[in-house]
Amino acid sequence: MVSWYYVLGSERVGPVGIETLKDLFLKEEISLESYVWRKGFQNWERIKDVNELDFSTPHETAKPKAERRTDVKAVDLVEEISSENSPEVTFNFNWNTIRDEEELFFIKVGHDRKAQLETDLFGPYSLVELRDAIDDRRINNHSLIFAAGMPGWVEVGDTPLDPKNLKLNTNNILDEAPLLIVVDNDPMPLIALVQQAGIKKCTLLGAGPFQKGKVVMCSMYSGTALKAKNLKLNIEEYHPREQKVYCRVVEISESAKKIMQNYAD
Repeated sequence: MVSWYYVLGSERVGPVGIETLKDLFLKEEISLESYVWRKGFQNWERIKDVNELDFSTPHETAKPKAERRTDVKAVDLVEEISSENSPEVTFNFNWNTIRDEEELFFIKVGHDRKAQLETDLFGPYSLVELRDAIDDRRINNHSLIFAAGMPGWVEVGDTPLDPKNLKLNTNNILDEAPLLIVVDNDPMPLIALVQQAGIKKCTLLGAGPFQKGKVVMCSMYSGTALKAKNLKLNIEEYHPREQKVYCRVVEISESAKKIMQNYAD
């Protein structure tokens, strides 16, 4: 039996079976926006994005599918401290095993726009969302893409997202790997990209569940390399629609401080 974990309020609950999840859903204790995880997932997923969790019944009235990243009220906690573990992970990125709904990819724009000198970071997105963005011309083959476990930023046109690309060429690195924050979380760590670095405040991009007011232990990675441990952050705000996490630095080692300062420059 597959074991599932889910987020209820400020708590992560599990393992439970799929029938328990369905029962909770029908009782409206969890919803399409609730986060779940099982072995094999590379990140937490919303129920609405997991095809195997279709809990509709013949007696239910059809409801329109909720839009991605609807506003979810963050759980207000009072400086709750998570476990004192600074997590270590091994990134195993493989284009052939990624599910279409997994929100793993970050996009860097600016490199692909001649009139735009500065770059900006967005994400994480799923393969489905990225294909839609390509069709809508919000990104193009020269936009840069990255996911945890990749050696650095590559062009979209060098990935399987381009149907004309018959040969995978993700070793053509155009920019070094960004700074990642790995957050201690049970049953699996949360991974976020540093959008704005700082030794007092920082802004992250990541799929939830991030809990407002919680103090978490973190580690820093660049690409697949562990750079620093024992970074303690307070999650001051989490905006699910933009998937932005605003943090205050509570504790930071000298090595982590240097990395943050270099990344900010």
